[in-house]
Amino acid sequence: MKISGITLWHRRLPLSKPYWLSGGRLKFEALDSTFVRIETDGGLVGWGEGCPWGETYLPAFGGGIRAAMELLAPVLIGENPGDIDRLNRAMDLALPGHPYAKSALDMALWDIAGKRAGAPLFELFGGAEGEGVAVNSSISTGTPEEMVALIDQARAKGYRTHSAKIGGADIAGDIARIEAIEAALPADENVTYDINRAWVPGVAIQVMQSVAGSARGWFEQPCQTLDQCAVVAASTTQPIMLDECLQTFQD
Repeated sequence: MKISGITLWHRRLPLSKPYWLSGGRLKFEALDSTFVRIETDGGLVGWGEGCPWGETYLPAFGGGIRAAMELLAPVLIGENPGDIDRLNRAMDLALPGHPYAKSALDMALWDIAGKRAGAPLFELFGGAEGEGVAVNSSISTGTPEEMVALIDQARAKGYRTHSAKIGGADIAGDIARIEAIEAALPADENVTYDINRAWVPGVAIQVMQSVAGSARGWFEQPCQTLDQCAVVAASTTQPIMLDECLQTFQD
């Protein structure tokens, strides 16, 4: 079986309402999505999608996905779609870096692999273990009352764990948001406070120490860099999780 064609579609996906994060520092009203279809001469088709979370969140650009296809598609045409590791290495040679631009193609290759095997991908990856993982609701930055109302709406949809977007120059405002959410949150629900890199270490330490007696949740990516987050972790008892500053496997 050989790859015979690659087709792209571009769609601008409007959000139902503006979404704010990082204490209102970042605003999103639509997402730039690229859908990829890999066709094979054996009739199997694989689908993938690249949809960066806005242009200002991380170094990933929707238009860059489509531009990269001019370099990446010729590398795949005529190749066996089952040679996924080799094809990923070939794409890395054709375009070093830019993993976000390659992810849709990688996704489509795995879609073909699952269809070829007649099995879902989780089985090809080794099978399922343990219980399912709860999915977070995503709560946009707002006033304390607005954020509590959004969590109530998410609860009505079945969510029992939430990611609340805070972080900004208004220290008292962030403390008020956390205290309001904690006061309203049922004992059997969980919340993570996602700062999206908005705080400097001093602000992070001040806020986290101020709510140490009430906040049950983790604080996600409080500062820009790994070193800054390490300073915060050494100065507070509140648990911290990281994501944006982890760019490589070495991180």
